[in-house]
Amino acid sequence: MLRGGHPTEQLRVAAGTMLVGAGDGKKLRPIEYMSKKMPSKKLAKSTNERELYALYQALVHWRHFLLGRFFYLRTDYQTLKWIKTQPTLSDALKRWIEVIDQYDFKLEYLKGEYNKVADALSRRADYLGALVSDFGVSDEVTQSLVGAYQENPVTMDIIRKLQAKDKATESEFVMVDGLLYLDKAGIKRLVIPSSERLRSLFLGECHDATGHFGYKKTSVNLVQRFWWPGMLDDAEKYVETCQVCQRDKPRTQAPLGLLKPLPIPAGLGQSVSMDFMDTLVTSKSGKRHIFVIISQFTKYARLVAMPETARTDHVIKLFKDNWVRDFGLPKTIVSDRDVRFTSELWKKTIEQIDNQLQMTSGNHPEANGQAEQMNKVVQHLLRHYIKPDQDDWDEQLPLIASLYNNVVHSSTGVSSNQLHLGWTLRSALDFLLPENRPAATPGTLEYGVQYEKLLQEAVEHMKKAQQAMIASENQHRRQSSFQVGERFWVKASELGQEFRISCKLMSQYFGPWEVLDIVGDEMDGPTYVIRVPGHLHTYPVFHASKLAPFAETHQFPSRRSVLPPTMDGQVGIDDIVDHRDMPVSKPLGRGRPPKPKREYLVRFKHHTDPKEDRWFTRQELIETAP
Repeated sequence: MLRGGHPTEQLRVAAGTMLVGAGDGKKLRPIEYMSKKMPSKKLAKSTNERELYALYQALVHWRHFLLGRFFYLRTDYQTLKWIKTQPTLSDALKRWIEVIDQYDFKLEYLKGEYNKVADALSRRADYLGALVSDFGVSDEVTQSLVGAYQENPVTMDIIRKLQAKDKATESEFVMVDGLLYLDKAGIKRLVIPSSERLRSLFLGECHDATGHFGYKKTSVNLVQRFWWPGMLDDAEKYVETCQVCQRDKPRTQAPLGLLKPLPIPAGLGQSVSMDFMDTLVTSKSGKRHIFVIISQFTKYARLVAMPETARTDHVIKLFKDNWVRDFGLPKTIVSDRDVRFTSELWKKTIEQIDNQLQMTSGNHPEANGQAEQMNKVVQHLLRHYIKPDQDDWDEQLPLIASLYNNVVHSSTGVSSNQLHLGWTLRSALDFLLPENRPAATPGTLEYGVQYEKLLQEAVEHMKKAQQAMIASENQHRRQSSFQVGERFWVKASELGQEFRISCKLMSQYFGPWEVLDIVGDEMDGPTYVIRVPGHLHTYPVFHASKLAPFAETHQFPSRRSVLPPTMDGQVGIDDIVDHRDMPVSKPLGRGRPPKPKREYLVRFKHHTDPKEDRWFTRQELIETAP
C-alpha cells in the first residue's frame, strides 16, 4: 500500500514470535507469522538482548519482503528505540545492529494490551479468540461455536451455571470472549459442542493440517487445545478412516491370506517350475537372462543362459533341448505371467503336448516359490565364482547347477541328483576314503527296493517341511474375508510404474477398487478379480496378500478432502464411470433427426467422492484428455 508517498509494510514483533501484516491505518490484516524457540543461551541474557534478538530474527526471516522498502515496525518493548545509545555493546549486539541498519523502517511503540495477536501466539491460551479473529476464520468459526453452544443442552447448562456463579462449575470452566474453555491445571482447552462440522474441522486441523501423523500424535494435538466428550474415540476413528493415510502409509501387519503351498507331486517328472532371472549384466557371449527349470518333486534344476531379447519360440526350443529331451514331458508346468508364458504360441505348444499350465496370479511370485527360491540360490552361488567384471557368469552356470544338485536339500533330506537320477555324483571328497558300503547295481531288485524306500522317505520329509513352514508363517497371518462388491486398496508396487516417477515417493496403495469375483474356493488364500480402471493396463487378478482393507465411515461427512497437488494445474482421469445421451430437439422440417450427442461421467485420479465426478462431452474429452 502507499502511505505518505512511501510503500509501507507494518511488522509486529513479540519475544520469540512475529507477525507481518499489511493494511490501511491501524486495521492490520495479518498475512504471515513465524515462531522460533529462544535458545537457552539467549534466555540467560538481558531483556534488551532478547528483544533485539527477536527483532533481528523477524527482519532476517522476512528479508525478501522488507529489504529495500520503507516500513513501520511496531513493538511493545519501548527500550528498543534507544538500544544504540548504550555506552558499550557486546559483539552479538553489534552484529545484529549491523544487519538491522540495512533496513529502512520507523520503529513505533505499541502498548502490550494492543498487541494481543502476537502475544497470543507465545503466551496466552485464552487469547485464542483474538488470534482466530485476526486471521480471518475466527468470525465465522466463533459465531458457529456460539450458535452451537445455544443448541447443545450440555454446553448451555454449563454456561447457565457460570452465569449463576456456581463455584463447582467455575473451578472447571471459564468464558473468554463468548467462547467456553475447560480450565484444568492452568491449561485452557476450547470446548467444542456436538456439531459434526465443527468437530471435523478441528480434527482436520490436528491431523490433516499437521502432517497426517498417527493416532497418538493427533490425540496429543487435540488434548492440548480442545475438549469434548468422546474426543479420543472420534480421533481414533478419524485417523483410521483417513484415505490419505490409507493410500500413502506402508502397513506393518502380516499380509492377508494364510500360506498354502502347492501340493506335493505324485511322482518323478510330473511337475516343473519355470522362471526367468535377469542378471542385469550382459556376458561376453551376449547372454543376460537365466532360464530356470526345476522339478517340483526332486528339486533337480537346470540353468540355461539366454539373451535378453529371446522370443517365445527360442524359449520353447531351450525347454525341449534342456529338459524334455532328457526327462520327458511333465504333466504340469508352474510359471509366472511373463509375456513369453502368456503368449499364444506358448499356450498352443502346451496344448499340443497335452500339458496343464498353472500360472500364478498377477504379480504374485510367491505362488511359484520353488523357482523364486532357486533364483536366490543361483545369485549367491554366482557371487562366489564370477570375476569382478561379472561378464563370465554364463560360463559358471554348469558349475553352479552341479553344486546345487549334488547337495542335500532341506525339503527332501537327500540330494537332488540322488532323488532324480538314482545316485549322487562323485566329488573329490569321495576319493579320500574307501566306500563304507557298496551301492546296489541299477536294475536289480535290491536297487529298486532301496530307491522306492528313498522316494517314500523324501515324501515324508517334504510333508514335515511343509507343515513346519505353514505353522511358522500362519501364526502371524490373517484370513482374507473380502466379499464381492467390497472395496479395497491394491499395492502400488503391483502395478506398472510411470516414467520418471520415484517408487519411494509415490503412494503405497491405489484404489479403493471393487471386488468383482473371487477366483477359487479356498478362503485361506484366494485371489480376486478387481475393477481396475481402464487406463491401467494390468492383469486384474490379485492375490489376497497384495490387498489391504479399505476403512470408511459416515461419521465425518464434513471432513476436508486432502488431494495430491496437480501437475501444471491438470487433473488426471481415473475412469469413465457412466455415459448418457443428451436430448436433441426435433427438426422443423421432414429431415432426419440429428444423432444424439453422448456425455461421459469422469472420475478424477485420487478423487473418491462420487460428488466430485463431472460430465464431459466426447469433444471435450478428445480436446483435454486424448
